[in-house]
Amino acid sequence: MRCTLLFSFIFLFFFQAFTSAQGYRLSWPTPNPSFAKGLGYSTFLQKTGPDKEYASGAFGCVRNNGYKFHEGVDLFPVRRDKVGKAEDNIFASMDGIVAHINKTSSYSSYGKYIVLEHPNCKPALYSLYAHLSKISPKLNIGTKVTVAEEIGVMGNTSSFRIPISRSHLHFEIGLRLSNSFQQWFDSKKFKTQNRHGNYSGFNLVGIDPLHFFAEYQKKSFKQPLDLIKNLPVILKVRVRSSKTVDFATRYPELCPNYDPQAKIWDCSMGPYGIPLKIEPARSITSLDKKIQILSYDLHGNKKPCRSLVIRQGGQYTPSEQLKTYIELLFGQ
Repeated sequence: MRCTLLFSFIFLFFFQAFTSAQGYRLSWPTPNPSFAKGLGYSTFLQKTGPDKEYASGAFGCVRNNGYKFHEGVDLFPVRRDKVGKAEDNIFASMDGIVAHINKTSSYSSYGKYIVLEHPNCKPALYSLYAHLSKISPKLNIGTKVTVAEEIGVMGNTSSFRIPISRSHLHFEIGLRLSNSFQQWFDSKKFKTQNRHGNYSGFNLVGIDPLHFFAEYQKKSFKQPLDLIKNLPVILKVRVRSSKTVDFATRYPELCPNYDPQAKIWDCSMGPYGIPLKIEPARSITSLDKKIQILSYDLHGNKKPCRSLVIRQGGQYTPSEQLKTYIELLFGQ
């Protein structure tokens, strides 16, 4: 059935509507209409401090002179109370299912946060809403939500201090790497406890939300798969693993020719390591090492954060970040 795609804003401010054979509806997660109107960062992004650029609230290597990665975008409120506390309601960006709720601020740098899974998308994305002051009491794990449904209230909650003056929504869209995150976490012997199951930030890899919404606005894709296929390939890596690749079963659109018996895999990764394509390595029967770098776009990640490779002796070797991604995708 053909569905109308509706990019909606709260208070019936509609950005655009168009029809897609695989349709789904998309909504901005706050009441601020600035992005829809084509206005600049200063009208909707929360910067990290009074002397910082508004771009510090954007996605990518925008923190600490390019050395610190920011997985999502930070959106500031349009309404505050007398003491400056944010009053903006937060809304589901797409139809989805509640996958995770953290109600205890001190348990995460995300503070109180919600993760929704969106099975009607191809591939099935997650969206994350962090630093909330309140979470809708009607939400529980498995609760179905509709696009633009109220799910919480913007705030400044976190395991570290965020001033009231910098209250904001941290918003992410992306893919989940593994269904076995706890097993990986336990193997690392971290001193802290994983309280978030498969929805720890370690296990989530984002797409730039502003790029996602902007391309939707331009009608350049009908499903996120189209957008993901157009992301640049930064790295191609060959991996030896005989374990089940659950990423392939959850995201079959990104894993053509999946063979559960395969032991050697080729993986293409986009900006900052997001998996774009995983498939069995054809006509390859052995691999001396677990990870072999096949190609790397030296100019793809121009800033120093989230480096996927390290140059040693004229050769590229996997960075610790890449090793983490590979371990989560293919097992240890």
